Amino acid sequence: MELVENPDLTAIQEIIDRSTKTASPAVAGSIAFPSRQMSAAELAEFWRNNRLIAMSTVGPNGAPHIAPVHARIVGAQIRLVVYDNTIRRTDLATNPRVAFSAWNAEGAAVIVYGRAREIPNSLRDARAGQDGTPRKVVELEVTITRIYAMRAR
Repeated sequence: MELVENPDLTAIQEIIDRSTKTASPAVAGSIAFPSRQMSAAELAEFWRNNRLIAMSTVGPNGAPHIAPVHARIVGAQIRLVVYDNTIRRTDLATNPRVAFSAWNAEGAAVIVYGRAREIPNSLRDARAGQDGTPRKVVELEVTITRIYAMRAR
């Protein structure tokens, strides 16, 4: 499965530009500055070639949760599957806000924020766990709200 499927580069670029304009001083000084800012096309290429993506959610008591994921860009959204019994799925039932971070050894880094929703009727069988227990996954769709993307030096 391709990690970038028909990206909407215009919409992604608008999100990058808006995010850069409203970045906090710390983000503007370390990630979202013109000489290192990725374009939408560069972001799509980075995401396509990167396997280091972490997703974070927040539980009802405020505890953060983070896990590696296989996430793909579809249009101007992110799609991914999670096991039906993960804490991330439980977190999203009460708080749809998510964040992703991706990076590489050359120094490029991406931070994406968004709101996730479970795609109705997407629950399906997955491969069994290590102990042979049957498992299921559910698909999530994330509407991207902010993107900070820094190319390597």
